[in-house]
Amino acid sequence: MDKKYKEEKYSKVGSNVNKEEYLRIVDNLKLDKHEYCIIASGSLLMHGLTDSCNDVDIRVSKELFDKLMDKYHMRQSDRYDYVYELSDNIDVNCKNFNKDNIEIVDDYPVEKLEINLEWMITNNRDKDKEKIRIIKEYLENKKSV
Repeated sequence: MDKKYKEEKYSKVGSNVNKEEYLRIVDNLKLDKHEYCIIASGSLLMHGLTDSCNDVDIRVSKELFDKLMDKYHMRQSDRYDYVYELSDNIDVNCKNFNKDNIEIVDDYPVEKLEINLEWMITNNRDKDKEKIRIIKEYLENKKSV
């Protein structure tokens, strides 16, 4: 797939997309729902903890990663050695895909918030501090219900 096609097909992602638009972008990738999960801000979006996000991040199985690499000729991210860029705003994570860390939200595979929270705490990025607070509060309220 050439770069121009990828940019046209997935260009909408970079502009704060809501859940409906986000899922349309994910659906356009035509991925096997048993071989990927939505992670990072997308996980918060799927749980209703944010109204929009700027990019699509997915974690994929090794098999799906190989297929995506063949089809899209993804480039490795400058930020993490296990993240590849399908387009400017769609990142594919090929590390630690584990079906036990996935829950189904609105018929989509989503990484459990606990896993997302653990990653955010470990990486301690300023941009995640508010997300950490929101996830902790959500999980605490979920326990008390």
